Amino acid sequence: MKEWNMSERLQPDRLREALKQVIDPEIFENIVDLGLVYGIDTTPENSVAVRMTLTTPHCPMGPEIIENVQKVIKAEGAASVEVNSVGEPMWAPEMMTPALKEQLGIGVEEPKLEIELPPPPPPPAKKKKGLLARIFGG
Repeated sequence: MKEWNMSERLQPDRLREALKQVIDPEIFENIVDLGLVYGIDTTPENSVAVRMTLTTPHCPMGPEIIENVQKVIKAEGAASVEVNSVGEPMWAPEMMTPALKEQLGIGVEEPKLEIELPPPPPPPAKKKKGLLARIFGG
């Protein structure tokens, strides 16, 4: 646990930075860069409320993620931590930081694959008609 002054009020930006320690165990990226943390509120008594979501509504790792959020915030000196998991707005990959999107290759335009095809073959030569074909048509 970090040393902190009881009169020092916890700052949401500092707590958001600390939450980068919490890794989504399915995606292996931190919950802040994934865009899962929507808001952090603190009180003068250092009670903290975190508003966040999960990557899916029924994320099987949800309880573990929430427990890790509570542990990290408490280690920063919070007197109490309330984690509100919300479903609105639903998480979408667009909520990730630009750096993480680039790292994961999301939204990066794929290079166009240009294949040069060989020229088409020349048309077949006209078959010469034999004597019978000229006489009887063919």
